[in-house]
Amino acid sequence: MQTLKQFLKPDWSKILLFAIFVAIAIGGKIQAWAFTDVPPKPPLYDLLRPFPIWPIWMFLLMPLALLALPLRVLGLDVMGGPAWLFIVANIAYFYLLSCLMVAGSRWIKARWRSKGKMAK
Repeated sequence: MQTLKQFLKPDWSKILLFAIFVAIAIGGKIQAWAFTDVPPKPPLYDLLRPFPIWPIWMFLLMPLALLALPLRVLGLDVMGGPAWLFIVANIAYFYLLSCLMVAGSRWIKARWRSKGKMAK
């Protein structure tokens, strides 16, 4: 069993997946400008407009929103509160999500290999 330290230890696969999640969040934030239409238009808005980045970002944020519900009852609004809190929560959540996805994929690969060895 992996320890928490091994689970959270950065490696290239976790960092790459984390960078992808952060890029999705930045692209989603840029595309969210369409709902306000308050000038000035964000840079790269026209370039990112044809891609469905905002819905992907919203889908990724669903678990964070559910985890933040108990905090909202206590008076700490992670999703609608100060921008810095939302950014910190996104960064922490995306890193934990990348660690979980990498650990899960490694566990599945290890199980797949062990089943292949048993069949031989």
